Amino acid sequence: MRKKSESSSGRAGTVSSSGIILIPGFDQFGGKQSEASALRNVLAHSGVVSPHTGQPFTEELLFGIGGGIGLGYFVYQSGDFTSLFLATRITSGAPDFLQAICQRIGANPTIQHTSSAAAAEKNLKHALAQGRPPILWVNPMALPYPGTTAGYHTLVAYGFDESNDKVFVADRSEKALTLSRAELAAARQSGDVRKFRALLIEPQAKPPDLRKAVMQGLHDFCEQMQEGFGPPNFKSNFGLSALQKWADLLTNAKDKRGWPKFFPAGPRLFDALASAFDQIENRGGGGSAFRPYYADFLVEAGAILENPEFNLVADQFRDSGQLWHELGEALLPSSVSVFKETKKLSTKKRTLFEKKGMGASGEIGTINTRLAEIRSQVAEDFPLGASEVQTLLADLRNRVLAIHAAQEQAVGALQALVD
Repeated sequence: MRKKSESSSGRAGTVSSSGIILIPGFDQFGGKQSEASALRNVLAHSGVVSPHTGQPFTEELLFGIGGGIGLGYFVYQSGDFTSLFLATRITSGAPDFLQAICQRIGANPTIQHTSSAAAAEKNLKHALAQGRPPILWVNPMALPYPGTTAGYHTLVAYGFDESNDKVFVADRSEKALTLSRAELAAARQSGDVRKFRALLIEPQAKPPDLRKAVMQGLHDFCEQMQEGFGPPNFKSNFGLSALQKWADLLTNAKDKRGWPKFFPAGPRLFDALASAFDQIENRGGGGSAFRPYYADFLVEAGAILENPEFNLVADQFRDSGQLWHELGEALLPSSVSVFKETKKLSTKKRTLFEKKGMGASGEIGTINTRLAEIRSQVAEDFPLGASEVQTLLADLRNRVLAIHAAQEQAVGALQALVD
């Protein structure tokens, strides 16, 4: 892997007389997909460039090299609590996704695990002092700002100010962010996050075989979409089969996991509809379950592989992305005022964070208060009657089946190019 110039990460981090450790010149912020953007920002800071352009890797290319988009469908229940999870990127372990990308582009990834907050903080300060910005896995629900909606979340640490209780981090916002040491420690050990996991990257001198890296990502994507993932009893929860499963459960009143029973009209159904909307539209920038984002990767892949037919397949994924967007809109019909308001506020919260970072805290707090009011209102008086709920679920089923048909055709066309 070659470098554009002497990388600032080749110098040690600066340590001030007051004990502030800061990686000099770090100015890489923002992105669309949490993991790919974190990796892109670290590589760009290090001066790493892609062989085919001489410019920093795009996050879309990195995302596709890791396998790109995917589909998974799961519901969960514990007592009165129910939840819905839609996987919109390829399913692999949290570190495996970034590790695969690093290995394929010729970077040398090192995964760190520690058993305590004190040890994790010590490792963080050591990495910063070496001028190496670590990628950290965190629980997005524990962050003091909007994180990834129901999914893996990573951020980059580039500074540490112990005396003022600040850790400087880069996330999907265009603005620099700070967390307190306690906030970061809590986010690194709560939820489904494996405690205190970090990724350090050491670029290698040898340029990567970019054609091979792209083909590996394409193969992974096609295989999972067509064959599923995991043991036989779980395979139907992934890939194209997951769309069929979701469609069937939307209107199945006999299955205990069918939506009529699992998400009855009221707060459970509202939460499922709002969560599905957020996971489709607000898990990252661009919305539409990352399908247009993946289409951008396919265009770049076509240029690398010198095959213009990838542009046509990219158009198919953009078309399926439009269907995903329309599904997101239909989940919370705009004919119901509180549903329409929920969509508007949820998306505004994401875009405010992306543009203003912590500067939007007041506005975001107001939005969260209003969303909580809406949920209470819906819990007391659900705005759809029984027949209207049936009509809504039937419409959603048809839309999911239409997405299945479009995705099946697009995956088949891509598989033909990969073969």
